[in-house]
Amino acid sequence: MGTTVTSRRLAIMLRATLTKEGRAGRALLEWAEEHRSVFWPALKRCAKDKEERKISWAKLATLAADMAEDPLPAELAEAVENVATVLNFGAQDRAVLEAGLALSFHPRIARLGWALEMAHEDMARVAGMLAGAEAVHAGTMVRTSLPVQLGLFEIDMASGGGVAFDVSWWFETLLARGGHDPERLIEALAGKRQQATLTLADFPAMQGDVDFAARLLAGAVETRAPGINILLHGPPGVGKTELARALAAHGGAALFAVGESDADGTEPRRHERVAALLRAQRALQRDERALLLFDELEDLIGDARQVEGSKRFANRAGSKIFVNRMLESNSVPIIWTSNAIDNVDSAYLRRMSFVLKLDHPRGAERDRVLARMASIEGCAVGEALAGLARQAPETPSVARAAMRAARIAGAEAGDDARVARALVGGLRGAPVRPAEAAARIDLSLFESDPPVAGLVERLTRPGAPPGFSVLLAGPPGTGKTQLAAEVAERLGRPLATRRASDLLSAWVGETEANIAAAFRDAAADGSVLFFDEADSLLFDRQTARASWEVTQVNELLTWLDRHPLPVFAATNDQRRLDPAALRRFTFKLALQPLSAATAARAFERFFACAAPAGLARLNALTPGDFAVVARQVRVTGPLSAEALLGRLEAELAVKPGGMATIGF
Repeated sequence: MGTTVTSRRLAIMLRATLTKEGRAGRALLEWAEEHRSVFWPALKRCAKDKEERKISWAKLATLAADMAEDPLPAELAEAVENVATVLNFGAQDRAVLEAGLALSFHPRIARLGWALEMAHEDMARVAGMLAGAEAVHAGTMVRTSLPVQLGLFEIDMASGGGVAFDVSWWFETLLARGGHDPERLIEALAGKRQQATLTLADFPAMQGDVDFAARLLAGAVETRAPGINILLHGPPGVGKTELARALAAHGGAALFAVGESDADGTEPRRHERVAALLRAQRALQRDERALLLFDELEDLIGDARQVEGSKRFANRAGSKIFVNRMLESNSVPIIWTSNAIDNVDSAYLRRMSFVLKLDHPRGAERDRVLARMASIEGCAVGEALAGLARQAPETPSVARAAMRAARIAGAEAGDDARVARALVGGLRGAPVRPAEAAARIDLSLFESDPPVAGLVERLTRPGAPPGFSVLLAGPPGTGKTQLAAEVAERLGRPLATRRASDLLSAWVGETEANIAAAFRDAAADGSVLFFDEADSLLFDRQTARASWEVTQVNELLTWLDRHPLPVFAATNDQRRLDPAALRRFTFKLALQPLSAATAARAFERFFACAAPAGLARLNALTPGDFAVVARQVRVTGPLSAEALLGRLEAELAVKPGGMATIGF
């Protein structure tokens, strides 16, 4: 229905519903008189009496039916056509769109709208009448229309009374910029189109889940299946948004980021993001290869927090049933991201099609991420930064910012690590101390049966089964902890260390609960679980003095049988372990002090000089002894080979049993 018709109809309906004594009636008469030369060009001012020449309330009843055409300006009419087509509006919603724009931008209709608003009229009702609805239903028709639901127009109380009906700021901004190109219009309505900088191959640690997510999205796009939602969650900076972009690019789909800013380019409120999501669904529902990205799912639920000890959520924003139905019926697949999945209601999680957790990259994947960021910033990955990344898993999430800051500051040696350490400390809320200079252990310096190097290669080769367990037995200083950490590093998994003091409790049943929690947490995080002081946890049950001691050993043995990820346990005395525990471990390594030849290699490795002849008589040295003396040298400064030998002798001398005792 055109504006020419609705202008005439509006005048007729207002004349029929208003009174001449009311403020709105007087405003209508003044408007008609003001524009008489436009609407009634043939109406002469021939009467002698000035009052007789005016358009009266009685005359308006007949004059309204004879109003001349007053079409919508061409540019505005084109905008109506484009918006209605992109959003697939029916006739009624299209009429509301046209009426709303006319009340805001049509030279003469906008003037009447302003006057009626000043007269405290319900402008939603006026817009409905302008759109062609009967007066009794006009307000309801507009309030329930798609242009209002999608946020193109806003209805609010007007100052001084009445109801205002206005074009939303974002929509007005779009129109002012000339949103006539359908492609530009779609991006304005649906959100900014996202471009991928990574591929799915850049997420190898979760390749199986990533491949499934890609196939799910491809199937949803192909079949136009409704209610497809994928949630990517994990701490900030782990690449959730980048993975969403890579998933869309892999499937050849366009990805639009929903509601990331309001019309002024500032932070949007919840209702603005929800309206943006609905607009995007409407704008893209006919696009066969489109996906939506809703970053920060928390915005959908406001500042909701689960009440401790219950399943109830406090401070929930918006309607739960609205969100539930949206997740069940969205026509365009949505990729959601969240930093805090614990704050997401289980009702929403149940309606997700797939949930994928991301963590900070580790191992080779971490090194690739750092190298890619360095390439983008046009610099190299400094050794100090690489060391910090091995020490602090959060480093890749701040690495690019650190590299950029270092480059702008002049890029002196160690600047990138300095900035990254400060940023990681800010994330943790505590300072991060510089990492030790020694980066990776040398597997050739281990004396073991069977040899360490070959076993580590087999355990960490691509495609190796993850469900293995290793018992590391040997005196202190032989590298048990470092070996477990090296395997975790090569597997790209975090190392979760649990000591006996972390697990043992004086309360009956609590030790077993702590053991179960350690395994559950490791499974959830994908960690390599390392039990230090295992002889305090897996001691021979025949030596137990109480039933609960037997129960704790049984609990640990049960979990060892069924845990699907790597487990390491370290003991100084394998003879104290329960025989059943020994059978549970897939591999058992006996770590020993260094032979004379290996000790000579260790001397060269740690001190960068040839081993003195006297080193051969120190037959109980361990890698730990060399590491201690190397730390001393960093404080005292360089020492001669003989002085270094003296330091190693001193380390042996302070061990229990003197130099004859193995260990440190």
